[in-house]
Amino acid sequence: MTVQDIMTKEVVSVYPETPLHEAAALITKHHFTGMPVVDAEGKLAGILTEYDLISGDSAIHLPTLHKVLTGLNVFGKDKAEFSEDVEAVMKLTVADAMNKDPLTILPETTFEEAVKTFQEHHRVNPIPVIDADRKVLGVLSRFDVVRGLSKA
Repeated sequence: MTVQDIMTKEVVSVYPETPLHEAAALITKHHFTGMPVVDAEGKLAGILTEYDLISGDSAIHLPTLHKVLTGLNVFGKDKAEFSEDVEAVMKLTVADAMNKDPLTILPETTFEEAVKTFQEHHRVNPIPVIDADRKVLGVLSRFDVVRGLSKA
């Protein structure tokens, strides 16, 4: 059994220029932990994960952003003062938060190697499955691996 046998082939992806709030809405709607970021040719440009959004390493730290935005209600009479900040947040794109050098896996990787990859990289989920030209063929998640156990 290989990654190609168990990966999710119907991939929902975004572009680097996709507004960050739209990408967050897709992640929420589909209950994803992350999604590939592709260029116009479908080649991998990066990945956007929940971890990227909440870690201090990203260009935007969502817990801080949340605190700022929830503070707007407290200062309701001063909303005009915050309108520029809100506008700036709405202009953030996926490129502002994505991991530009994600871990990837090839479709011919064995099931055993895929399991080992997840064991060695605890934070990673999902892993983009790419071909030699970096075109995204699918994604491999921990769920796909668990589902693969039932096929073994």
